[in-house]
Amino acid sequence: MMDLTGHTAVVVGGGRGLGRETALALGRVGAEVVVAARTASQIEAVVGEIDRSGGRASAVVADASLEADAERVVAHALDVSGRLDLLVVTSGAALIKPLTEVTLAEWEHLFAMNTRAVFLANRAALRPMLAAGRGLIVNVASRAGITGAPKVAAYTAAKAAVIGFSRALALEVKPQGVRVACLAPAPMDTPMRWAATPDFDPARLLSTAAVADLVLYLARHPEVTLEDPVVPVSIRL
Repeated sequence: MMDLTGHTAVVVGGGRGLGRETALALGRVGAEVVVAARTASQIEAVVGEIDRSGGRASAVVADASLEADAERVVAHALDVSGRLDLLVVTSGAALIKPLTEVTLAEWEHLFAMNTRAVFLANRAALRPMLAAGRGLIVNVASRAGITGAPKVAAYTAAKAAVIGFSRALALEVKPQGVRVACLAPAPMDTPMRWAATPDFDPARLLSTAAVADLVLYLARHPEVTLEDPVVPVSIRL
């Protein structure tokens, strides 16, 4: 297994949950990690953990659903090391509510946080990746975007959009040396999951470490090409 020394990774949504776990894992294998999210205290804590373990990281306070912020995060990564090898987008928002009760503002918020953020971060990262002829983008959707579930029609629609976007983008940039993957995990043990469903059975939750390991595998093996860039991830019960 190769380490990622000399590589630069951006983790959008890196302050907690899967983003935090992924940033820490990347730091452990030598990557220069740019941790981006809206809450300064969270991303600074992640950077502190990476630094204390001997890794290299920096924090950028950013709202991934804003165009200027997405561009600024990528610009920071390039300023730090002059390259961008990996983008992981884990940011998002959830909503559990019958569709008849979903407001237009809630619908638009879900799409801003789940789809607009993916579009903006991917577009910003692709410019240096395409110029270099290499790179990996990992977008995190949800199993709900494939299967659907009751009372999450709006969330399902947003995650299905991320899945379709990732499939199309993978085909678009593969000839130019850039890989795109989209992980679609079952429910994970994250703060967002517990906030949405506090009574969920913990035995049915994926660990964030298991999903972060999939990101590491793809990053460590540039020779691996996924026939379908969308990877459903479930837990054995």
